[in-house]
Amino acid sequence: MSQIENEYQDSGYNDHLIVRHPGGQSEKFPGPAAEGAVLRIGRELDNDIILTDPRSSRYHVEIRRTDVGDLEIKDLGSANGTLMGGNRLEPDSWIKIKVGQAIQMAETRMFWEQVVSSQTTVAMKPTPIITSPAPVARAMDASLQPKKSKLPLMIGAAIIMLLLILMVGGIYILGGFGQKAVAVQSPEPPATEPSRATEPSLSQQTVGNAPTETPTPSGPQLAIPVVEIISQEMRPIFLGALPNIDKGLLLVNVRVQNVGNIGFNLSTSNFSLRTRNGSKTFQEAGSTTSKEGLKQLGVFDRFDNLNLTPGGSVPESLIFELKAELYDLELFFQAPEVSSIILALKPVDVKNELAIALGMPTPENTPTPTMPPVAAASKVTATLTLTPTATLTPTATPEPTPTATRPPLIPAPKMVSKSSLNGTIAYPVFNGNSYDLFLGKVNGSGTSFLRDNASQPMFSPDGKRIAFRSWKADSRGLITMDIAGTNGKLVANFVEDVLPTWTSDSKNIIFLSRRSGDRKSLLMQADSTTERGENTIIGEGEYPSIGANGQLIFKGWGNTAFGLRIASASMKDIKTVTNAEEDTAPALSPDGKRIVFMSRREGQWEIYIINIDGSKMQRITKDPAEDGLPTWSPDGNAVAFVSNRGGTWAVWVMTPEGDGNRQVFTMQGSPDGFVGIDKNSSRGWAEERISWTKATY
Repeated sequence: MSQIENEYQDSGYNDHLIVRHPGGQSEKFPGPAAEGAVLRIGRELDNDIILTDPRSSRYHVEIRRTDVGDLEIKDLGSANGTLMGGNRLEPDSWIKIKVGQAIQMAETRMFWEQVVSSQTTVAMKPTPIITSPAPVARAMDASLQPKKSKLPLMIGAAIIMLLLILMVGGIYILGGFGQKAVAVQSPEPPATEPSRATEPSLSQQTVGNAPTETPTPSGPQLAIPVVEIISQEMRPIFLGALPNIDKGLLLVNVRVQNVGNIGFNLSTSNFSLRTRNGSKTFQEAGSTTSKEGLKQLGVFDRFDNLNLTPGGSVPESLIFELKAELYDLELFFQAPEVSSIILALKPVDVKNELAIALGMPTPENTPTPTMPPVAAASKVTATLTLTPTATLTPTATPEPTPTATRPPLIPAPKMVSKSSLNGTIAYPVFNGNSYDLFLGKVNGSGTSFLRDNASQPMFSPDGKRIAFRSWKADSRGLITMDIAGTNGKLVANFVEDVLPTWTSDSKNIIFLSRRSGDRKSLLMQADSTTERGENTIIGEGEYPSIGANGQLIFKGWGNTAFGLRIASASMKDIKTVTNAEEDTAPALSPDGKRIVFMSRREGQWEIYIINIDGSKMQRITKDPAEDGLPTWSPDGNAVAFVSNRGGTWAVWVMTPEGDGNRQVFTMQGSPDGFVGIDKNSSRGWAEERISWTKATY
């Protein structure tokens, strides 16, 4: 072993690798132990440092120690790449790492940290910087090196110790007795930076400090479910190309609401059918149907172990398999620790309704159910032999009990106002290879397809036009167009141009771009009606959004630092709102007083609300699922967001206080994905958004 290796071992390699996982947790790992030692980093369990990031590769990078004690990194051909200093590393090439330099592996960040005893320079002015001897000199035999007196070192150490004591004493005196923390003022920004107003106190916003929780209600604690039948219809079961004439599927759509003051868990399995006389019971059959089969049936609203909070409301799509007989049925709902509910269905003549669904003639003396034939009925060639059926006489049983009565001691839960439940929400769905854009009616009456290979929608202030990111090869960049698909303009044509937002007068688009060679996150401006026009840089930042009052809210980056910032549309008078790097996707309320945003500052994606001066921050989602991409209703009385709570991706609305969570429509898939043709420019749902306009489409 060389003398250099011995020297490094004696110093214990006083350096570490700091790994910040996507959930916000940080871990410290010692650097490689000796010259030539290699650490392998990735998702597999046999790595030296294991990443929890699902978007990192099984074997992502290697870190090694050089002969002079530096560290080098090599990307192992990872799928999503490795960024250092804003540049993507070439696979299988060793690159030197600088102390403190950020290394980005998918959504994981890593830094090389050295303590003072191992750093080559110490930023402590005006103390002179002492460089280490050259490697050749350090490798010389100790007997050939001149003897050095230890007295100067001892005197220097004593002086440094005295200075440290004086500094600590001064801070203690100036800071006042009993202070737990000292606020250190940041250095003045360079003259080229935008001016900043005095920053608010952010002591309650550091990562790990939980926002104020909603207090537990006093008095009786009851979860009170209400179930409403929306529709019922029969569908045939196809065995290959032919229908099954012995059985059919009864589809029952309901909406479940909680009018109590505590939540309860809801699952599709809570529902069953039984005959009015109690002779037969039918369990919900959707759990045995494939996902593709459910999709073909148009069944999407299916939840498992969903926590339905007070005032919450969700649709449920139920499937029951019935023989070709005549039924008088009740829908039975029973969940743990809540009152059971019984609802009467319309009489069901399965044989007759299957005939109608398949476009076959019905017996003259049999009542004809009012159900439209399926679209493919004309293609069915099977023949049904029908026999007249007797008129059904329901068994005399007590009237069904649709819901319990809320006790007067329990006030009605807070819910989203009906006046807010109107308009249209544009949202993206990942289709496995790219994104598609859809429109959904906030009143829950349906969704429609808008455009393929597109995402990151943003309605214009009047709702007549929409801006979005285009993934198409012949129109890569940002497009503005009328909702009808006409008058389209490619206003920014770089694949790195993302997240367009309209100025309040609709004349311009402000967006994030990483088109520069150093891959800086720049906020740029483009004319909203000019094809491939000039784009102007207005500053550094990410995820821009403009409020109705013209204020710009964005995620800080570079010289605007971490956290959320608010400024004018030209990025003047920048003010700090939050200081956590995990905060993103901000949206300004219509009155310009509050900001809603998503963050992983507590380990998973949640939604928060805060005043524009940085005060009164509170988490307003409390579900263990992923909640994100918030946006305001046009009247400012509700917040829409996407969530996979209950196992189903859907768009939800709630009050700005987080009450009355109501699922308005189910999405056709997940908002999270990576576009295959542009993996370097595709960053998952953390760079997606939804947009809400008062216009109805």
